[in-house]
Amino acid sequence: MRSTRIRRPTGAATVCAVAACVIAAGNQARASGFELREGSADWMANAFAGDTAKAYDAATVWSNPAGMSRLSQSEIDASVNGIFPTINFSGANYVGPGTTTPGTTGGNLIQSAATAGFYGVWSVTPDFKLGLGADAPFGQRVTNPGDFVGRYQSLVSSITDEAFTLSASYKINEQWSIGGGPVIDTFDARLTQGINTGVLAPLGDPVADLHGSSVGFGYNLGVLFQPTPDLRFGADYRSRIQHDISGTQSTFIPPALGAVAPNVAGLLATQNFPASTKITLPDSLTAGVYWQATPQLALLGDISWTDWSLLQSINITPASPLGAPTTINENWRNTYAVSVGANYLLTKDLMLQGGFGFDESPVTNAYRTSRIPDSNRYILGIGAQYNILANVTVQVAYAHVFFDSAPVSTQANATSGILSGTYSNAANTASLGVKVRF
Repeated sequence: MRSTRIRRPTGAATVCAVAACVIAAGNQARASGFELREGSADWMANAFAGDTAKAYDAATVWSNPAGMSRLSQSEIDASVNGIFPTINFSGANYVGPGTTTPGTTGGNLIQSAATAGFYGVWSVTPDFKLGLGADAPFGQRVTNPGDFVGRYQSLVSSITDEAFTLSASYKINEQWSIGGGPVIDTFDARLTQGINTGVLAPLGDPVADLHGSSVGFGYNLGVLFQPTPDLRFGADYRSRIQHDISGTQSTFIPPALGAVAPNVAGLLATQNFPASTKITLPDSLTAGVYWQATPQLALLGDISWTDWSLLQSINITPASPLGAPTTINENWRNTYAVSVGANYLLTKDLMLQGGFGFDESPVTNAYRTSRIPDSNRYILGIGAQYNILANVTVQVAYAHVFFDSAPVSTQANATSGILSGTYSNAANTASLGVKVRF
């Protein structure tokens, strides 16, 4: 979610719009837009290839609930994931002809983060299974320094999203299985942005700070088709989830500004009130294949579509008559991702994994901003699984994400100036997981 090309109210409402627009933040995540795909170490090791068709561990409750029907035992699968991204900016923020905002380009502008995935399957009968899954499908931790040259575009963009699903799976016959269940999604954000006060800027920048949260509901449906013992195809649909976000807007006023310009400080102080908006997380459709080519070698593939075109604009409504409604145009596009991978059973207890994937960005060059300097990415994953006991498997995975160059030319509001330059992005991710069957 981005902040660009807003309608520009006048007077006191201008300050309100500058603060309110920070609710439209996005994320430099490891999947298209602000999606996160890190959940199971097994997924990461194959660069997310074949997840809908693997159906060989409890993580299928999330990637394709129909696959639970193939599990012969009850199972728990848990992973802890480290995400270590880098975002570097080169360029300037132009506030007038030949005039730039003083400050730093900031070095690495994104924080490392940890996520986790937990998946459990209970084998009720040989043909009927129940599953529980917890994952972080979206998230963000971009933190520009206070003296960042683009501080009037954005400062902090912190988004936390957690989802929980309870699913069921039924094996119709030896070829067909179905599964699905409801999804509960919790969304929380803290988003900040500097306010340009023009000639008063040397006294310190006021900072608009917006907190918002919501709980939304959706569902997940899957189907698995196995024409032969060595070949299976899976498809999974995750529904869109609408969030009615309620937030509180506040403005930090530097003491020096309050002392020298109390009238401006007083105007800013009137901009503390609730605000709300609606955001729809996208639905997606993924299809995959798993082929046991030899007793040792399995080949995997996935292709997915994500409905990011839902994010065309965001309408922000202040609760106070002192504020004005604001429309933020996003103009995101739908995206495709494709990945291929392989598993190789080196010994009866050790399996090696690898994969490569391409993930298209919903952000085009014309609409990229400092909140989400996203671009197309290429994922290279490796990993291994080792059976330390007959019923316990340890998983490790590593993936490196390469990004296309990300040029930016954006204006968040009437007083922010124009941020012009290029973002260079990359990411390393690592995961440690364990599977226990009982």
